[in-house]
Amino acid sequence: MPEKPNKLRVALISGAVIGAVSGIPGVSLINCCCCAGVWLGGMLAMYLYKQQFTEGMQPLESSDALMLGLMSGVVGAFVSTILSVLILVVLGPVEAEFLRSLFEKALERLAEEGSVPADMVEQFKDQLEQSIQDSARISGILGNLFITLIVYPIFSILGALLGYAVFRSKTPPQTTPAQ
Repeated sequence: MPEKPNKLRVALISGAVIGAVSGIPGVSLINCCCCAGVWLGGMLAMYLYKQQFTEGMQPLESSDALMLGLMSGVVGAFVSTILSVLILVVLGPVEAEFLRSLFEKALERLAEEGSVPADMVEQFKDQLEQSIQDSARISGILGNLFITLIVYPIFSILGALLGYAVFRSKTPPQTTPAQ
């Protein structure tokens, strides 16, 4: 009986997709909905892995989904961090500037309405500026990597398990002959 296909190639491909979806500004907004990009990366891993199976191989198991999801999530965390750093170096804090402008407009609107005192608006702006500066430091980058090394594998495993449920071969239940 032939052995199962190697998971490393599939994990690298799906991890690269997870990292690209998570690291590219604008596209990364997909992950605002419960890490949807990471879920889809886990499902992609199971789809690609299932495509490598041939007749006579051992059947696909849930443990395959767990390992693929874990491996894809870890690769995705590193790829996302590397892409984010490259974009930060080349283009600067693109997402941070966009979010800053959105938050400042919202805070100014709240201050005009009287919902938030003006001194509190200035305090929020100062904290936002400090947060943007911290995210561009090595400690911010490593902190982001640490968080993604926890979160991405979890959601990628969930996506891979969902892919396992969708893509596995459905075999009819075997009946025992009546005596």
